[in-house]
Amino acid sequence: MKNNLIKKVFIIFFLFFYSENLIAEVKNSIIITVGNQPITRHDLIKEIKYISIFSNIEINESNNEKIKNLAIQSLVRRAIKSNEIERLKITEYNAADLEKQISRIYNNLNLTRENFKIFLKQKNLNFEDLIKNFETDLKWNTAIFKLYKNKISLNTIEIENKINTEVEKLKENKSLLLAEIQVNISSEGLEYTSNKVLKKIKEIGFDKTANELSISSSAANGGRLGWINENKISKQIYQNINTLKKGEISNPISMDGILIFIKIIDERNVAYNLEVIKKNIVNEEKMKKLEMFSNSHYSDLEKRTKVKFL
Repeated sequence: MKNNLIKKVFIIFFLFFYSENLIAEVKNSIIITVGNQPITRHDLIKEIKYISIFSNIEINESNNEKIKNLAIQSLVRRAIKSNEIERLKITEYNAADLEKQISRIYNNLNLTRENFKIFLKQKNLNFEDLIKNFETDLKWNTAIFKLYKNKISLNTIEIENKINTEVEKLKENKSLLLAEIQVNISSEGLEYTSNKVLKKIKEIGFDKTANELSISSSAANGGRLGWINENKISKQIYQNINTLKKGEISNPISMDGILIFIKIIDERNVAYNLEVIKKNIVNEEKMKKLEMFSNSHYSDLEKRTKVKFL
């Protein structure tokens, strides 16, 4: 009797242990090989979860197959890049770019870095795995730069044209030094209130009238709002001041029971740094060239890499 009981316990334990191993084996079974690099079912599940998190998309029956295909493409692409990085012995990457990518994700989720780690753990994901994924892309960028940096040639005429266009755009923008007076429309009506304020401005000046009558927080500073780019001014206000000259005051502007008077104290073109503009445009064009080399290099690798679905 005792021996039979021991046998039963042993069989149950064996079946449980076997089933646990079987589940783990299925979970870690290889479903794709990219060159000599395996991709497991577990890798696919994780990638699907990452896509869902980053895209803020809930996986359901209608999009499951689409997201699965996107995950497979992402895994294969990363594996091809990883093989090339290993071949070229690339270990360096831009750490600042890595931090930007990570912080952008947890900020978009309204989480802190530590809470983001907890969030991933709750979904059976590992923060360090995510870091490795991003490192692969950044090391790929390093590889492309090292391979093609001496092949980047820029069209100087095209660059100059882009610089001139950017400068012209900035020249067209103005900053306005503005002051305001805001008053509640009295029970006597809009016209009465307007005449009262304008009479006061004529008697003691705009800034003192702002000190005395304005209900805005700017009253303490004589109504001054500071320098404001004309593109940042609300449409309703701008329509009432765009033809004014320095020193002129707008007609009263009625907004939500308040009467607003705007004075243009001064105006100037938006300041710009030509060297900064030139540097930004040159860097932008270089990145476009590197992107082109990156796509071309990856396309060649993809053609030469054997991808096998098991």
